[in-house]
Amino acid sequence: MVRKLISVFLSAILLTGSTSPLVNAVEKSNEPVVMPVMAEDSVKPEYVTDGEPTEKALEAAILAVKSKIRIPEEYSEFNYYYYGTNSYSGVYWNLNWRSKQDYSYIDVSLDKDLNFFSYSAYDYSRNERNIPAYLKSELLDEAKNFIKKIAPDIYPNIDFVEANYDSIYSNTYTYYFQRKEKGIIFPDNAVSVRVDATTGEIRSASVDWLRGAKIPSSSVKLTKEEATKILAENLNMKLSYKMNYYRILDSNNNDFVKKAFLVYEPEHSYISIDANTGEVYLTRSEWVEMEFERDDIAKEEMASDAAGGASQDLTEEEIAKIRELENLISKDKAIEIVTSNRYLHIDDNLITYTATLNQSYASNSKEGSYVWNITLRDSRPIDYNKKEDNYRAYANATVDAKTGKILSFNASTRSHYDINTGNWLPVEIKYDREYGQEILEKFLSSQVNNLFIRTKLVEQRDDYIAYYKEGNIPVYGGYSYQYNRFNEDVEFPYNGIYGSVDGVTGKIYYYSTNWDEDIVFESPKAAMSPQKAFEHYISKDGYNLLYEINIINQYDPNYKTKERYYNYSDAYRVAYEVRLVYRPDISPSYISPFTGEQLDYNGEVYKATKPYKYNDISDSEENREILLMADMNIGFEGEKFLPDKFITEGEINLLLEKLGYWNYDGEKTNESTKLINREELAYEFIKRLGLENIAKLSGIYTTGYADEDSIFSNYLGAVALSKGLGLFPGNDDNMFNPKNNITRREAVSLLMNFVRANNENN
Repeated sequence: MVRKLISVFLSAILLTGSTSPLVNAVEKSNEPVVMPVMAEDSVKPEYVTDGEPTEKALEAAILAVKSKIRIPEEYSEFNYYYYGTNSYSGVYWNLNWRSKQDYSYIDVSLDKDLNFFSYSAYDYSRNERNIPAYLKSELLDEAKNFIKKIAPDIYPNIDFVEANYDSIYSNTYTYYFQRKEKGIIFPDNAVSVRVDATTGEIRSASVDWLRGAKIPSSSVKLTKEEATKILAENLNMKLSYKMNYYRILDSNNNDFVKKAFLVYEPEHSYISIDANTGEVYLTRSEWVEMEFERDDIAKEEMASDAAGGASQDLTEEEIAKIRELENLISKDKAIEIVTSNRYLHIDDNLITYTATLNQSYASNSKEGSYVWNITLRDSRPIDYNKKEDNYRAYANATVDAKTGKILSFNASTRSHYDINTGNWLPVEIKYDREYGQEILEKFLSSQVNNLFIRTKLVEQRDDYIAYYKEGNIPVYGGYSYQYNRFNEDVEFPYNGIYGSVDGVTGKIYYYSTNWDEDIVFESPKAAMSPQKAFEHYISKDGYNLLYEINIINQYDPNYKTKERYYNYSDAYRVAYEVRLVYRPDISPSYISPFTGEQLDYNGEVYKATKPYKYNDISDSEENREILLMADMNIGFEGEKFLPDKFITEGEINLLLEKLGYWNYDGEKTNESTKLINREELAYEFIKRLGLENIAKLSGIYTTGYADEDSIFSNYLGAVALSKGLGLFPGNDDNMFNPKNNITRREAVSLLMNFVRANNENN
């Protein structure tokens, strides 16, 4: 049997809001539980293996698929991928059938118990760009029946949520279902099915389901109001700045302005309240007996370029000219500024250097500035045959070539691990974190005081490990500090200053800034209180009683000391519990501090995307194309469609763009309120098809319409081509009526003709 690998990988389930269907749930217990586990009443089939694929197991997987999915005979190329269990996910099979002619395929993934958790199929012979033949409501049963076919055990507990049209390019509807147990939603478990809107065929499906779980009782002791009170006591609403970029419409040079807008948002990204005990949960992934054995922790590298942006090396002649004009400091002066700074960690053996003068377009400079990029190294050769010290230091710095201010700095620190003996060498940590902060702040005051005075210290932490003392206890040798920008006492986390100080030498070994000078800040003076913001927040859609999954990560800290050597999969276990909680799944989570309205991530008032529904359009054959377009998320705002209303040039352009046909001539016609007539629409169609220049050829077109003489000469070619492509239907009197305006109903019909004709001719 030919065995080939298919590049299919699943995301790790650890620390996610829902779990993979690769594992079965168990009740929370004090004992480690091997993952994956069988449900309590399950009988392990003979084809289930504990880490190795077998012929029987593969045969069973193939038959499991073919018992539920028809595999066309032409899909004769078969491949499979077997994924053995690891610490984060269970065993699964991926099976793939492919056509040798056009690579059309069916792809299925099964867990070790042969439960479907993903399905996809694609027929490359179909036309990608199309329009629906079915309404969303007409294919809902297809999606449900497919779930019933591939996962009959979970079908009784699926609850339909919504259906969306994906795009004109895929032309599919996606139907979303969530789990419901005992009348209560279980959003951590969900199923989605994607259906072809033209053929009604299933294109893909995804099943995320925790099987075998014990579901707690649906009875609750806390009311929603009582849970809300507990939430209010434990969930602070934080006032902070967020970023938005917008273009000034009346600007001649199209500059972008950076706007910092204010929001209240929950201090915790996740919080829930136990519906019976009132316990506050701030995590859904807890650890039991977590004691990791490790030999070393790599030092975290912070990457930031204070100068920012792209740079361009200069020739000596250009440098000379710039120096004459801007009085830039010399290379030697830049090096001296760095090496003589008493706060910086400069190793005595840094004896070689490189220095380049670059033009850097920093985020706070429109014209760009010049900086010296300096690298200092200890370039002495290392004799690896000797056991003496083979540490070689380095340092990098950028210096403003005009002001001489140090913009960034990064230096190596000596490791105290002896590779010859495998031991850590104790070293005296002379300076504590408080001293490090004092040194860093003196340096910042000397270099970037104008920025530093606008920041506050928001985080300080131990950085790198100097050595391990008895009992494998780490001793930290460095301290890192983060100062974020504040405006009118409100934090702006996008800008800040970062630094690290060595506890051994008392010197700075890392420093950088990230700062924008061209930001427009919204003033917080009229902002409401956090308590009032919470009231607005908790009133938004998404706060519900629900079941959720808690991941219990269990770790045996003594796995290496047991009778036999355990590998990492033996040391780690995972179990799951389902709990009943009140949880605010409110998204977006931004609340305006001035109005209490929900804001989107651009700072605009959030408007939930709602399907187009009109109270003046019935579900009839006459209105079918209007309803199909509404299902494609294309239509007119408001509760009425107004089918007999004449359509404007702006409305036609917006509908064409939503169908994927853009106006590339730069004209801003989307806001035009001018009514459009039939000959103008013919021209718009031909322009969107890229045939505008051909349509302009003179003396070669005739339309055959009885009223051809009334067609504007500039549109004659477009009308002729539109007729040839079947964009405008014929009528009994053979009249085109070029000057007639077009109703909304007629416009929808003509747009549908346009898309169909384009598909047929491509």
